[in-house]
Amino acid sequence: MKKLTLAISAIAAAFGAASAQADVSVSGSGSAAYINDAASATKLNVGQFVSFSMSTTTSSGMTVSGGMGLSNTITTDAGQGVSGGQTLAFATGGATITVGDVEAGDTPGAVGGVVGGQVGDNGAFNSKAESGFGDDDGLGFSLSTAVGGSTLSLVYVGNDNVNTLGELNSSTSGADAMTSASITMPMGGYTITAGVADSDTGESASGASIAAALGGGTLTVGYSLQTLVDGTSDAAHNGGSASGDLSADGDTTQMGATYAMALDADTSVSIGIQNTKDADNDSTSQFDASVSRALGGGASVFLDIRSLSGDTTQDGSAIAVGTSVSF
Repeated sequence: MKKLTLAISAIAAAFGAASAQADVSVSGSGSAAYINDAASATKLNVGQFVSFSMSTTTSSGMTVSGGMGLSNTITTDAGQGVSGGQTLAFATGGATITVGDVEAGDTPGAVGGVVGGQVGDNGAFNSKAESGFGDDDGLGFSLSTAVGGSTLSLVYVGNDNVNTLGELNSSTSGADAMTSASITMPMGGYTITAGVADSDTGESASGASIAAALGGGTLTVGYSLQTLVDGTSDAAHNGGSASGDLSADGDTTQMGATYAMALDADTSVSIGIQNTKDADNDSTSQFDASVSRALGGGASVFLDIRSLSGDTTQDGSAIAVGTSVSF
């Protein structure tokens, strides 16, 4: 990644740190792929993204950072837009606090997806097995900090109906609050991650995953239990519009595993499986495979495959072959 770095003393002055070092860095990425989706449609897709990252370090050692981006998204035809600019992060003493549009971890322990967006977003899959909260982000705070050899992450969304300006703990219908917490800790030759989440909508989740070195790669297995509300109940919390496929409140379970390894210094292979079952007794099985080969200079080629079966509106297999570049 090549970066253009500019010293901007005005940013440091705005934070009251005349002696601070302030930087603006510019980086970019691009992707082009040929896709054969689950509906047997063939597609050609191109997207690019330019990211502007800003940071400054105060005289006390605190780093303050933010950023914005310009994109032509891979999920929408000619989908140019501006992204980011909705959070500000403060890092000091091994802890990072982020303020603004933060996302709660509403599917703790869920593993199994290894493909990129060219298949994951453009594969035309449509599962009837519901997972994840009706809304998982909004205006609030997050904290990530080291605790001994572990990492603790806490997220509080005070209003999931707004991103940068709004009332916290609002009584307005649809402006719900949620929290999530997760911890990642080493335990001998294993790494264990466990998490919980809870929303004012009545939805909650818990789960855990464990990762271990195996045969030259890393095997990760996980289990997630999510208590979700049906579409009618969910509509009361989402502007009157029902989201998802559930017709009854109840539990969704997700069990999955991934295995990732490097064949050589430039080639990596990942596979993943995931089984999902919801309160409507809808269930799906998903299989992913991904191969990536670095070409140097930030460029790589990839092959992504996903197969979905079970209770779906659109099942089948999708494949994407393409290149991704970091500038």
